[in-house]
Amino acid sequence: MQEDVRITLLKEFKDSARREKIAMDGISDWAAHVIDLLVDRWTRKLDLLGPKIAELFLNKSLVNYDVQFKRHLRSAGFTVRIQLSLMQEEALKAVLAENIGLIKSIGTQYLANVQTHVWQCVTSGYDLGTLSKNLQKDFGVSERRAAFIARDQGAKAHAVIEQARRKELGITEAIWLHSHAGKKPRPSHLAAHGKAFDISKGMYLDGKWVLPGQEINCRCGSKAIIEGIVG
Repeated sequence: MQEDVRITLLKEFKDSARREKIAMDGISDWAAHVIDLLVDRWTRKLDLLGPKIAELFLNKSLVNYDVQFKRHLRSAGFTVRIQLSLMQEEALKAVLAENIGLIKSIGTQYLANVQTHVWQCVTSGYDLGTLSKNLQKDFGVSERRAAFIARDQGAKAHAVIEQARRKELGITEAIWLHSHAGKKPRPSHLAAHGKAFDISKGMYLDGKWVLPGQEINCRCGSKAIIEGIVG
């Protein structure tokens, strides 16, 4: 996306500046046309790609969790055929909807920044060097935002899948495990390490019920309390 936007904008601006056929009173209309073209093109693409990307991401999270969960159960002598229940499907639909919205937000935010840079370029006399630098800078910001969203949503998806799977199997309690990985750990999450909680509600921390990995940037996990094994 970013590369398509960058190439399209720079080409259009170079051609127009070279021809010098755009009158000053027509620059605004021309710039608006180019912006609208790009926004329309990528909004349609994101509408199509967003759900597909989100579903692939969620399916991968589901498969990864099931493989790990089955391994823990087998080590305790349990053989369980894991299938999606209605409860799990509803939980996953909520995660999927959130993922789709966040994926689209990356593109929407990037295009909004592009629009600002285009107008700055126009009003500063076709400063293509600055335009190119700003577009590259925004590309880096979008990449970092995408990486953060992927990590955060992965943890949230895992929390929802884990809760649904455990409830379906009749598991009622788990032990909170702090990751000790963050530079600035939440004191409440650190204090919760090693404590048991009801998986249907989570742990009551900072005035609300939460599951491990559900909060932004939370890397906590948990171990299910099963007769014969904790895992």
